Amino acid sequence: MSAGDEIMTPVTKPEAVSMAEIHAMRGLTDAVSALGRQVERMNAKVDDVRERVIKLEAREYERQIEGLNDRLAAALKRIDDLEGTRDQQRGAKGLVDWMRQTAPWLFALGMAALAGLGLKTGAPT
Repeated sequence: MSAGDEIMTPVTKPEAVSMAEIHAMRGLTDAVSALGRQVERMNAKVDDVRERVIKLEAREYERQIEGLNDRLAAALKRIDDLEGTRDQQRGAKGLVDWMRQTAPWLFALGMAALAGLGLKTGAPT
């Protein structure tokens, strides 16, 4: 007799129905267990995919932030350069304004000094 051979024993109809129900229940239990394992494996795969997507998005955001940081650094350098130019222009304008305000007085003082020297040396008038 091989392992696949079955032995038939006489049973009554209610016993046969009960045995068939038990056999069907075991089959359903096995199928539900197998389905549960498949769902667990799928959940693990979904979790893995979700983690990978999160990492990919994080890398993309990091690249975008690095690009923005580079642009910000360039803009801040440009602002510093423009402020330096503005400060130079203000300094030059301040000097010109001061000269414009004081030049007549300096010229008058210089002429008075020359006139005073001329009188002191006894130059003929």
